[in-house]
Amino acid sequence: MNIMLTSLYIHIPFCNQICTYCDFHKEMALDSKKEMYIDALIKEFLFHKDKYSGLETIYIGGGTPSSLSPVLLEKLLKTIKETIDLNQIKEYAIETNPNDINQVFSELISSYKINRVSVGVQTFNDNHLQFLGRTHKKEDIYKAIKQLHHVGIRNISIDLIFSLVNQTIDELESDLTLVKELDIKHISYYSLILEENTKLYYLYDKNEINMNSEDLEGAMYEQVVKTLNLYGFNQYEISNFSHPGYESLHNLTYWTNKTYLGIGSGAHSLYDNKRFNHIANVKEYIKQINEGDFDFHYQYDYQSLNDECMLGLRLTKGISIPDIETKYSIKLLERFSALIKFIDLGILEIIDEYLRFTSKGILLGNEVFKVFLEVA
Repeated sequence: MNIMLTSLYIHIPFCNQICTYCDFHKEMALDSKKEMYIDALIKEFLFHKDKYSGLETIYIGGGTPSSLSPVLLEKLLKTIKETIDLNQIKEYAIETNPNDINQVFSELISSYKINRVSVGVQTFNDNHLQFLGRTHKKEDIYKAIKQLHHVGIRNISIDLIFSLVNQTIDELESDLTLVKELDIKHISYYSLILEENTKLYYLYDKNEINMNSEDLEGAMYEQVVKTLNLYGFNQYEISNFSHPGYESLHNLTYWTNKTYLGIGSGAHSLYDNKRFNHIANVKEYIKQINEGDFDFHYQYDYQSLNDECMLGLRLTKGISIPDIETKYSIKLLERFSALIKFIDLGILEIIDEYLRFTSKGILLGNEVFKVFLEVA
């Protein structure tokens, strides 16, 4: 495939423990299997080396990349450094858990020029952490941020979850208060989603837990947005907040519908107006790569216009109507006439020629997104 890439995603499908709510492609594995995987991953990475000249972002995600031993992680990072001119990379990010961030890990990633760290905090409440299957406690979060600062990494993002099982508004406000104490630049704040093939879904299906009502979840979301704005975080996407200049450049690649390459088991890619993915099976992925099979599995010809509108509306600034109409030679509100209803209802608005959600409309995003799924 002859493509110009600006973003590269590298998937590490391993975790030290499986969380109650998570349905991402991941598994617990012996070090021997992790080593075979990293060897295969490096083979695939090097196979695409001629495509990296225009890269601007690298994102190592999972799973939990920090579940790799320092030796294996360094093996991967060393190969990346030897293959890509890291001086051209604007954002080089890695995901990790708070209790994985020690002196060895932080010095290692800093020495290989990783400049952004995404920390899976989820909540500061130890009881909720235990239910979620997380292995860290509140005190580990503070230690982790302090350790990253110690090695000079300032671009720190944390993942948080609201509308947890039995979470109260007071508990949410406590989490938000503790956020203010951390010197961080970015927050991804998601509601707890019930996914099949998770322990959470099993407990729900057995009537052992209840999920929060839509009204309570909506009230919590509004509290998150209001409070983070007061703290100086700008909401630039439905679930993402940052200080100025610290937006996730890599994720903006996805939300602005740009070409990217994903390598590793289960990784997805977008290029040539098509979406592709690797098989989400570590053993089979290793086998294919070792047999010299670097091909992606074709998913579908994606509808660029529809995807660009749907993804762009996740951003709080919305989508530029003139840009869309010029690029695709259409009249936006004629092509997607159902949008007019949402404008009349105050769910969408047009400001400075951008179509975007209103503050109340953002909670009804899924209803609007259906418009782009239904119109071919």
